[in-house]
Amino acid sequence: MSKEIFISYSRRDTEFVTRLASDLDAQVAGVWFDQSTIQLGENWHAEIMDGIRECKAFILVLSPDAAESKYVREELNKALELGKIIFPVIYRAAKWADEIEALVKEIQTLDLRSGSYTDNFQKLVDGLIEAGAAKTTNEIPFLRQPVKTPLNIVLSKIPGWAFAWSLGWLVFWVVAVIFLAVLVANQSGLKGEDLLNFILILICAGIGGFSGGLLAGLFTMLALRPNAPSIAWKHMSPAIRIWGISGPLGILISGLITIITLAIGPVSTQTTIPNCVGFRDCVTKVIETEPEKYIGILILTLIVFLLFVFVTWFLTGMFAGWLAVRHIRRLEPGITNRQAWSVSAGWGCGAISAAVVMIFLLGILSSLQQR
Repeated sequence: MSKEIFISYSRRDTEFVTRLASDLDAQVAGVWFDQSTIQLGENWHAEIMDGIRECKAFILVLSPDAAESKYVREELNKALELGKIIFPVIYRAAKWADEIEALVKEIQTLDLRSGSYTDNFQKLVDGLIEAGAAKTTNEIPFLRQPVKTPLNIVLSKIPGWAFAWSLGWLVFWVVAVIFLAVLVANQSGLKGEDLLNFILILICAGIGGFSGGLLAGLFTMLALRPNAPSIAWKHMSPAIRIWGISGPLGILISGLITIITLAIGPVSTQTTIPNCVGFRDCVTKVIETEPEKYIGILILTLIVFLLFVFVTWFLTGMFAGWLAVRHIRRLEPGITNRQAWSVSAGWGCGAISAAVVMIFLLGILSSLQQR
C-alpha cells in the first residue's frame, strides 16, 4: 500500500481524521495512519515508524488531545529527525508548547476552523502537490475545478432531519403530558376524555415537529451544502436529545411570559372581559354585549400572544440549532459563523412552524371533538 502521506493525530479525533484520510486517499494520494493497515499481531510501533520513514509528507492534526499525546510527540520528533515535510493542521485549538509551539510559529499552518472544509482541503491538496506527495495528471486537479454538491444530495438529507425533529418534539411533549396528567389526576381524577386529549396533543406534536423539521432541515442543508455528502443520521439524531432539552425550556419561558403578561401587561383581563368559561364562551358574550368595548383588548391580546409565542419559540429554536451546529462541527470544523447563523435561524423558523402547526391542529381537532 502507498504511504506517501502519513497522518499523526490523537485517537479522540479519529472520526474527523478517518474522513480526511478517506478524502485524500480517494482523490489525491496514498494515505497511511495507524488504523489503516496495522493488522492484529503486528508490531504497531515499528509499523508507525516505517510509515513515517516512507512518507513524502507528514500531516499533523492538532488538537488539545494531540498536544498532550506522547505518541503524537514521538511521531513528530521522528518526522523532524528525518527531515520530512510537515503540514500542521489545526482541528481544535489549544495552547501549544515545546516542539509543537515552535512548529506552529515557523511553518505555515492550516486552521480548519476558518473557512469551509472544501476550501481548506483544497489548500492542503495544493501543498501536498507542491511536496510531490499527490497524484497529478495533465488535467486540472479536481479541487481547482468548481466544486458544488448536487442539489439532490442536499434535498435527500431533509427527511432525516424532519424525522429526528418529530421524535425530539415527542420526547419533550411526552414529559409535558405526563406532568399535566399528574396535575389533572390530583385535582379531579383522570377521565377518558382527558386521556383522549393527551393522545391528540402527542399526535399533533409529532406532526408539528415533522413539519418544523422539514423547514429546519432545508435551511440546514442549504447552509451546509458543501458538507452535505458527509452529513448522516449520526449528525441528525442528536436533534432528539437537543429538543428534549430545548423544548421544555421553551414551554417554561412561554408559560412565564404568559403569566407575567396577563398579570401586569396590557392584556390583563381581570376587569375588562366579562365572566365566562372558555374561549368560545368569552367570544360569544363579547359579541352579544358590547363588542366595541372589547374588540381592542381582544386584538391586542391576540397580537401580544402571537408575539411572545413567535419570539420565544424562535429563540428556543435558535438555541437548539446552535447545539446542533456544535455537534456537526466535530466532523466539519470549518463551518463558518455565517453558516452557523443560517442554521440557527432555520431552526428558529422551524420551531415557530412546529408550534403553529401543532396549535392549529389542536384547534381543529378540539372543534371537531366538541361537535
